[in-house]
Amino acid sequence: MSESTDHPWPARSRRLRVGELQVDLRYRQLLGPEGEVELPQRVFELLLLFLAEPHVLHSRAALFERVWPAVVVEDANLSQSIWMLRKALGPDRKQWIRTVAGSGYVFEPPGPVEAEAVAEETPVPQVDRPAAEASPTLPWWHPRRYPRRAAHVLGAGLLAALALVTVLAIRSATPEIPASLAADGAPVAVALIEVGGDSDGDARWPATVLRAWLEWKLQSLPEVTVLTEGHLAADAAALSPQIVLLSAGRSSQAPGERFVRAQFSGRNGALQLELRGTAAEMPALIDSLSREVLDELVPGRTASTWPDLGLDASAATGFATAYRLIERRDLASGSERLRTTVSQAPRFGLGHLHLATSLSRLGQANAAVEQMALARQALQPLPDDAARVLEARSLAMDPGRAAEAADAFDTLARQHAGRLDFRLDQASHRLRAGDPEAAWATLDEVAWEKQPTSVRIRWRLIRAEIASTQSNLESVREEAEKAIALARSAGDAWKHEHARALHLKALADAYQYGPEADMEQFSQASRLFSEAGAEMEALFATVSGELAQPPRNGTGPSADFSRLLARARAEGHLRVEVMLLRRAAFQHYMAGDLPRYRGLLEEAHASAQAAGDTIGQQALDVDLLNEDVMIGRFDSALERIRRIRAGGMRGSDMLWLDQFEAFILATRGDFQGALNALDHTARRLQREGRPPLPEGSIARLACSRAEIMLSRGEMHQARAATQLCRSADRPGHEEMAMVLEAAIDLLAGDPATASERLDHVIARVQALPQAPDRWLASLQTGYLLSRAGRLREAGTLYREVRDTARDTGYDWLMVIAESGLAELAAADGRSEDARRHEQQARQYMHGEAWAVTHRLDVVARQVALDGSDAATAAAILERNHERAHRIGDVIAQLELHSLVPDGARLGDCDPATRAAQVAATGMRGATLDWMTGMSAPGPAGSTAAGEAGG
Repeated sequence: MSESTDHPWPARSRRLRVGELQVDLRYRQLLGPEGEVELPQRVFELLLLFLAEPHVLHSRAALFERVWPAVVVEDANLSQSIWMLRKALGPDRKQWIRTVAGSGYVFEPPGPVEAEAVAEETPVPQVDRPAAEASPTLPWWHPRRYPRRAAHVLGAGLLAALALVTVLAIRSATPEIPASLAADGAPVAVALIEVGGDSDGDARWPATVLRAWLEWKLQSLPEVTVLTEGHLAADAAALSPQIVLLSAGRSSQAPGERFVRAQFSGRNGALQLELRGTAAEMPALIDSLSREVLDELVPGRTASTWPDLGLDASAATGFATAYRLIERRDLASGSERLRTTVSQAPRFGLGHLHLATSLSRLGQANAAVEQMALARQALQPLPDDAARVLEARSLAMDPGRAAEAADAFDTLARQHAGRLDFRLDQASHRLRAGDPEAAWATLDEVAWEKQPTSVRIRWRLIRAEIASTQSNLESVREEAEKAIALARSAGDAWKHEHARALHLKALADAYQYGPEADMEQFSQASRLFSEAGAEMEALFATVSGELAQPPRNGTGPSADFSRLLARARAEGHLRVEVMLLRRAAFQHYMAGDLPRYRGLLEEAHASAQAAGDTIGQQALDVDLLNEDVMIGRFDSALERIRRIRAGGMRGSDMLWLDQFEAFILATRGDFQGALNALDHTARRLQREGRPPLPEGSIARLACSRAEIMLSRGEMHQARAATQLCRSADRPGHEEMAMVLEAAIDLLAGDPATASERLDHVIARVQALPQAPDRWLASLQTGYLLSRAGRLREAGTLYREVRDTARDTGYDWLMVIAESGLAELAAADGRSEDARRHEQQARQYMHGEAWAVTHRLDVVARQVALDGSDAATAAAILERNHERAHRIGDVIAQLELHSLVPDGARLGDCDPATRAAQVAATGMRGATLDWMTGMSAPGPAGSTAAGEAGG
């Protein structure tokens, strides 16, 4: 389809009208009763396709082919675009897009699509056309090129490391982002440059204070963009800002007299504003001069009211020193100087504001919020829009209010489209609130590729950080590489951003390629950080290279790690300390050093509480939830899940809560409750009108869903869920799918195929280190091996876990291991061993768990039969059969049916009913014949009494 011929409206059409809605073809806008909505490129092209072909069923495959030609994207991209288009259409028109389940979408407007022609003499402004439209070689629906976002699973360690890269991006101030200054209505752009040497530092401080005071005022005005010298170096050709030169010194004519000066191009030509007075008079003169400069730069603000500067010369001198320290990224020293300054001048609002910002970057959230409140009290009066900017930045100080901060920046970005820093701040805080999908969608709202280099650097870095939280290593790498190229071209002023991007890429490579990754990248990033004056980040780059590799046995933490942790503690970098401890903890977890793992988690949790870091505390709560489950404290785990959800957690960690809850409920026999738990986050997103879960998350949940469906006897649905589980291109999913497929083969009565799959699983299990991941995989594999008749191999796995995990405190693992050994002993005819293992398993249990008690009861029945206690055996059989029917555990029902002699009844189930159930479910292999039919040891299947151990 071409732009000129393949749509049904005339080529010179300017607008389309359908019902009460208008579509502006030039500016990608929808105009309706609710107002104007500008659509992202791909969403607009999807709308045009629907408008061109209404009342037609568009399959998902066809939409991908036409809207994303020759581009590999996730399935969730289409779902998200449909969601955004419906939202743009509005509540009264969103039903125009009808979903046809399993097929696609139909666009059903209430009337015809009518075109409004453009007069012949009306020129079409090319500057506002999307880049894709400007190229005649591309089809009219061609979108901007997005990176392929094939998902990969990351361990919590990488997520913590990537988060640290973001946290450690400590700069003197978050620079504003210049807009495209050529556009009509663009904001005023100003660069404040302090000139003069350092030969007389005592005389220079008024220029530094004036720069800080003017910078804050200008940044508070939404129509003003403040640029740094780095922006000017990166985008000299694209920017044409007002350059303001600030200086201060001693008068050569009058002893004791000082001057403070501002030079720039005013409304009537070159302008020099200068005030003179004593050192004691300087603060008041700085305040007056700032008002004069502001009136010249932003004439429309002459009537605005601003607070007084509020400090004396002594406090001003200390503030100037602190300001320069923070510019050099010495946050710890700068914060201490600022504390002294605000104690001397409690009404100095700018001092409180800079102290709040520095404390926030150090991770001292409680102290930052307190200082921000003092800043807001002192910085009065303010223009209304400046007050809204200050409110947004105040919300940004509190980790627990990141979502509110994102909403505030969203409002500012919509009101002031030229201030792209508001849009980037919104995305950053959406990500900080744990909502990477919303953060990504936020960044779709601007044509970033058309912006100056300095804008695109930050944009690329944020995209890389979002991709990291979505476990998308390929996108992390791609975005980081593009940021590296941009930073190199921008010059030395962007060396810090270059280092950040290189560090992100190094982490992605290390976790995807392991030992084959280029670890020298960490050293290169460290050198760049050092050259940029960020010594702590330089040290972290070195340490994160160490943490990306397996721990060195018996050597303890490296000297660099110890030095970094000590410095973080000494300088008050609490958030850095928290994530560094958590990252090190997971390294010990993966190595099987559980005592050290728990100790580091406890240290991290205490530091997070001290810092008021609610986001960090929530992440650590998920780690502790894993501990609850591994220990078998299911009631505590469910209470922790309830508490975390009440705290407003968002993002991918919510899926862990869903999966943990589903596991516990299914283990207790509540299968419907477990399935509902897996849908918890998806239902919440739907209620809130948010984009649906991405494809990778849906596949991750499908792995859990398949197991529950098998217990309910839903083989067909379980197969489909298993295929979806395998579809995610993530390490770990293939193994999970292989185990599920082996279970399905066994239940279908095909042990030969199941054994072939299990051979592959065993090889992968044996390649894992002796740590919780291996133990869990071994227990699952042992369970399936026993049902495939491979009892000796099952026993080896069970005993390995029992002997290795015995002293870890992970009682749930011991429950499963002892239960498996009890089954094998019963199958081998060793009743005393079976009884002993059964009793040991029950002793490790912290509460009722149907999935295990059913297995142990079957063992107890077998032991009773071996002891000629038919009455006890029958009572156990009847009790478990009744409960299996009551909770809908079809596998347990069929297994218990296999224990009944042919022709006999079990409860309400006669032979015909049992046969019909097998036929309906296809579960011919759901039997306990492997246990009851092997009372004598066999050469291949026997566990061998001696090997089974005591």
